[in-house]
Amino acid sequence: MGHRERDAIDKAIRNLETETGLKIRTFAFGDQEDFKIQIADHDLIFNTEVRLFLNKARLGIVLNNLRNVTGIPLLITEYVTPELMKVIEENEINVIDTAGNAYIKVPPLFIKIKGNKLDEVRRFRAVRRPFYAAALQTIYALLCNPGLERAPIREIADLAGVAHGTVHITLKELEKQGYLPDYENKGKLINKEELLERWVILYPDKLKPKFFAGRYNINEEQIRNLDVNFYDAHWGGEAAAEKMTNYLRPYIYTIYVGERQGEFVLRNRLRRDTQGNLVVMKKFWNFKHFGYPETTHPILVYADLLATGDTRNIETAKLIYEKEIARYIAEN
Repeated sequence: MGHRERDAIDKAIRNLETETGLKIRTFAFGDQEDFKIQIADHDLIFNTEVRLFLNKARLGIVLNNLRNVTGIPLLITEYVTPELMKVIEENEINVIDTAGNAYIKVPPLFIKIKGNKLDEVRRFRAVRRPFYAAALQTIYALLCNPGLERAPIREIADLAGVAHGTVHITLKELEKQGYLPDYENKGKLINKEELLERWVILYPDKLKPKFFAGRYNINEEQIRNLDVNFYDAHWGGEAAAEKMTNYLRPYIYTIYVGERQGEFVLRNRLRRDTQGNLVVMKKFWNFKHFGYPETTHPILVYADLLATGDTRNIETAKLIYEKEIARYIAEN
């Protein structure tokens, strides 16, 4: 556990004591990596999980991980936005942050504090992003195509849809951050599970907005008659998840379209609507998928589902991760 994580634990606990007047005890185990806390005199011991930065995507990942935690889990983070707090309350996730916000619901204990803001210094630190949009495109191609990191720069650039210089800069940065040791000698991508998590967290804010093409209304008959191959299009998000798992009925349809976006909208007589049930995205990759020709790659489906913050979508994302994605990030 690093200095920032320990600092977050200390500040979150101190602010919770200030807000509630309750005395909190902390316990460190083993090599001081695992922390447990006891609030007041209640016979409740919380196992802490520290995640400094949270957005909907990362919260979805954390929620799936917490389901496997023994005991009573408590998430500690730097800041929970009001929007995220709504998702946390819906899913009854125990959480405290360094700004003094909290949601803990474990009978007989119930604590709900929201509205505290993060100071500007820590706000900047909490939301820093390590990869820019074109780098995320490159990383997506690498994660979806195991071994691609050893291919020529030109090939990686073509598949990722980015400039040659972007690929070189991204690979060097991956080497610097410990994901691609010995890059100059065709090293192998490692720590892919962590890299995938970082990509999924950054995708909704850094990459997805760049390729958003509009929101429209579409009815079930149009969906049934839609020839996605004609438009070089692929279903994403909930629509793709339904095809992969048969577990989810789509509420919002997401489709990634190639160069024929204008024709796609005109031929299907789609009406633009900011609250519509169809999200049209520009396709940002140039490689084919393995087993679901009408959908985006499972990694992108996973990211789109987690970005919604919806409980059912988060559960479905976990199924897709276990069924389809685990083999892409295996260290082999």
